[in-house]
Amino acid sequence: METMLDRGTMDAPVAVVGRGGTLTAQLLRTLLPGPVVELTPCQAVWDEGRRYRAVVVENFDHPAHPTLSGCAAARWALARRAEVTVVGLDDPEGRRLAGARPGAVYAYSDGRPQADLTAKNVRLRGERLEFEALAGGELARVRVSAGDSPRLYDHLAALAGALALGVPLPEAAERLSS
Repeated sequence: METMLDRGTMDAPVAVVGRGGTLTAQLLRTLLPGPVVELTPCQAVWDEGRRYRAVVVENFDHPAHPTLSGCAAARWALARRAEVTVVGLDDPEGRRLAGARPGAVYAYSDGRPQADLTAKNVRLRGERLEFEALAGGELARVRVSAGDSPRLYDHLAALAGALALGVPLPEAAERLSS
């Protein structure tokens, strides 16, 4: 499968921009070879010059005040330092980031057909979160622990990050489910 990477970023880390200590980064570490770093939006702004294989932008929490969100800060700070930006389309700020990002964007969603990765038939069954992942004309079932608080978007963001970097959907879905 062809990936969105060039030779200059093959050994670079994957950055997850969010609150830090998130499930998305933990999941990506099981799905991808190489380092995964976590950056707060502030760290992303100050982390000048570093290149990334991909930047996965979490925008799951909305700011209490109308300030520059983490997603917007990541857009300006990291737009030219990654081969691909992975972003959710279910959030207005995520849609703005996807539309404004120069270069490759890999988008995920809970149902939006224009996304590269879409979750279908999302449901809770006992202590499991289940969904069907649709990407590139392929469909794979994902079954994960629901935990204390089911985190569909963490799982979608991690799965989208792996797919954007060339991991085949069946392999990524199997790793995520195990």
